[in-house]
Amino acid sequence: MRRIIELPHTKHKSTCYVNGLYDILSWNGANYEYFLLPIIGGMAGFAYLKFKQAKPPLMVYWGNNSKYFLQELSEIIGYEQEVVEGKSWKTIFQKIKESIDKEIPVVAGALDMFYLHYYAGLYNRIHVPIHYVLLVGYDDKKEKFYLYDCSYEQLQEVSYNDLMMSLSTKVLGMSKKNTIRIFKLPEKLPSELEVAEKGLKHKAERMLNPPISMIGIVAMRKLAKDITKWGNKECFNHMVAYAGMSPPLIPDNLSQCNGLRFEQSELLEKLGKKYGRENWVEVGKLFYKSGELIIELSKNALEYNGKKCSELLIEIADLEEKAYQAIRGT
Repeated sequence: MRRIIELPHTKHKSTCYVNGLYDILSWNGANYEYFLLPIIGGMAGFAYLKFKQAKPPLMVYWGNNSKYFLQELSEIIGYEQEVVEGKSWKTIFQKIKESIDKEIPVVAGALDMFYLHYYAGLYNRIHVPIHYVLLVGYDDKKEKFYLYDCSYEQLQEVSYNDLMMSLSTKVLGMSKKNTIRIFKLPEKLPSELEVAEKGLKHKAERMLNPPISMIGIVAMRKLAKDITKWGNKECFNHMVAYAGMSPPLIPDNLSQCNGLRFEQSELLEKLGKKYGRENWVEVGKLFYKSGELIIELSKNALEYNGKKCSELLIEIADLEEKAYQAIRGT
């Protein structure tokens, strides 16, 4: 049997965690600025995690964990998501096909790019277990799934076996093996302005008064105290890699390592002008400055200069606290 769901797809590199959902929303009539979803979902945020069993044991993310990212967006946009994880491949395989038969696309991941043949530089060479794709079809005769990937405009084919191997990965604190997500949208999707207003305030509250101390401004200040005692170079490298757009790899051009603050700044300026929210435009300037400081932080991190990193983190925290207070006060 062969089935393929026809839907529009937007190529946007390094945004796999949201690309599939964006395609689904657009297919159903939503007209949102692309980076609105990553920003209000928690990207361009902050998390400082400690896991003794992990490598490295101290991890800094300049955004929300993808495990929680889509849940954050659901509270803003109003969709429901069914998360199936940790099951056998047989169960997941049937679930994917049943969903596609009902004309419902499936977001799959985290998965390991080591098994995706269309990434020639990584295929069977480098394990990158943090990718997500949108499954839209299958062909039993060819034993292949059809999917959309954020890095490519055209529909991609992946063998049943390669997807099985790719999905067998598990990432501590982020994803269990064989994880897929199926979305049920509300009858009426909110407008772009409604999503922006609710989402930006939601994010501001999360950054200023986080539900747990490992995220937000609180975590940033905690890191500023701890980093002077860091002795593991891999922890510094991780912080830099995840400030960029191609983690876990450190980009050659460190200007990419701005923690998505430049994208957040551009979004706020664009929406501020579009909807007459001058405060958003001004706040956008603060996040641009923050992005410049994160680039400087990345340079010092690669020199393993904990003292200078601490000073920059305090400056970033002060700046972003001021920015989020302004957003929350609108």
